[in-house]
Amino acid sequence: MPNIATVLKEEIARLARKELRQHTDPLRAQVLAQRKAISALKQEVAGLQRDIAKLAKGTPKAAQAKTDSGSAGRQSRYSGALLRKLRERLDLSRDAFAPLIGASPQAVYNWEHTDTRPRQEFLDKIALIRGLSKAQVAALLEQHSAAKTTNKTGKKAASKKTVRAKAAPGRK
Repeated sequence: MPNIATVLKEEIARLARKELRQHTDPLRAQVLAQRKAISALKQEVAGLQRDIAKLAKGTPKAAQAKTDSGSAGRQSRYSGALLRKLRERLDLSRDAFAPLIGASPQAVYNWEHTDTRPRQEFLDKIALIRGLSKAQVAALLEQHSAAKTTNKTGKKAASKKTVRAKAAPGRK
């Protein structure tokens, strides 16, 4: 014959489990519904991020930089390390990079080492260069060097004429 105390304990435990189940089942259902909602929201966010990435690929970076830098009074994001990474990505030395933005190589060095911060006009030029490919930058450098050699040869020819004119005052 079973002990009455044992039977009583088992009955009390059974009733306690039944009572707990009545209180926890609605909470479990609510948690399950919230997890499903969170999962749906995560999928929606992922889809929106994919759409944003597709749209960003569709617009050229140079056009984005122009619209960003075109707003008056707005400062561009700047970091010396990012400037150095940009220059290294384009495989340019400071001497080659400086003419692209119209600055001296020493200024580029100072900007990269965050001794100084570039003025807004240089930040705008850096933003434009950030959106260019290596081939586009190479083409710009060729144009710049061609213009430079044209200016130098013109100056040399003019200086030779003045030297000849000074040497022989009677001749032209």
